Amino acid sequence: MTRAVVGLLAMGGTIATTSTAGRATPHHGAADLAGMLGALPVDIRASDVRTISSRAVTPADMWTLAEAVRHQISAGADGVVITHGTDTLEETAYALALLVDTAVPVVVTGAMRAPHLPGADGPANLVAAVVAALHRPLARYGPVVVFQDEIHVARLVTKQHSSRVAAFSSPSAGPVGFVIENEVELLLGPPPEPDRLTATAPPDVKVELVMAVAGSDGTLVDAIAGDVAGLVVAGTGAGHLSPALAEAVVRSVRSGRPAVLASRCGDGPILRRTYGGPGSETHLLGEGVLAVRTLSPAKARLRLLFGLSAGLSAGDLFPPRTSPTTPDGDEGADRDRIT
Repeated sequence: MTRAVVGLLAMGGTIATTSTAGRATPHHGAADLAGMLGALPVDIRASDVRTISSRAVTPADMWTLAEAVRHQISAGADGVVITHGTDTLEETAYALALLVDTAVPVVVTGAMRAPHLPGADGPANLVAAVVAALHRPLARYGPVVVFQDEIHVARLVTKQHSSRVAAFSSPSAGPVGFVIENEVELLLGPPPEPDRLTATAPPDVKVELVMAVAGSDGTLVDAIAGDVAGLVVAGTGAGHLSPALAEAVVRSVRSGRPAVLASRCGDGPILRRTYGGPGSETHLLGEGVLAVRTLSPAKARLRLLFGLSAGLSAGDLFPPRTSPTTPDGDEGADRDRIT
């Protein structure tokens, strides 16, 4: 009987560290990680993509990883597992959702506790990830994150705690499934629409993310406006900026650089037509600022960055939300993408 094949791609991170002078430092590669899998009846095709902390991962590294995932799929892997540091794991998972056609399950995992520490979680997470990668129905979910036996879709998952082993969650919906006794149990269906871009290319533009805080005056936006192809602003609440910051963002839009409005809150949508006045969502959208619906600021940045790099327009990447009732009374016409 032919055994299943899983491609194991290592990107470094805590799961691959060793102890040096009492501190976790990168050391182990994909072949070492494969040794954590014990007697699982699967053939592992291990490869090192990067051996770095995830704080050092760039969009270019994400593109290189996406190419490695595509290669594993085209070479016949039944599933692909990526090990990755947790600091930017959610961003890499979403980049893969933008860039990779998941003909087979693609699973991202890692560890919060280094291998040399008591209660290291890496081996259990890796085993659960391999089990998930062999569950064919997961391919329809796009790339997923498996952590603490939970399965999360890339667009929703976020690192909620800086140090606890149970660090990841999906605030809007929770996990879509879990792994138990080396089997996958799915709780929710796949996302209603894939995040994958209609065209892809290596990242070749700069998109920056600016966080709105009380008293933001727009200095930062004005300072970087000439160096970026686009801007994502993490607004307060449901998409609000101070009047001064709003003026700077509008100036950037009028100069031909798209700006996308997201929320710095951990959960909830950007509003479209509730508040008025300078810095409100209606003011910003009326001035041509684009808006996500529920996508996090960090993931909105990746969508804009990779989309612009591939020649897609910002308006296509973040289309305006249509009214739920059209002029001819067609109820349910709200069919915007899930940005």
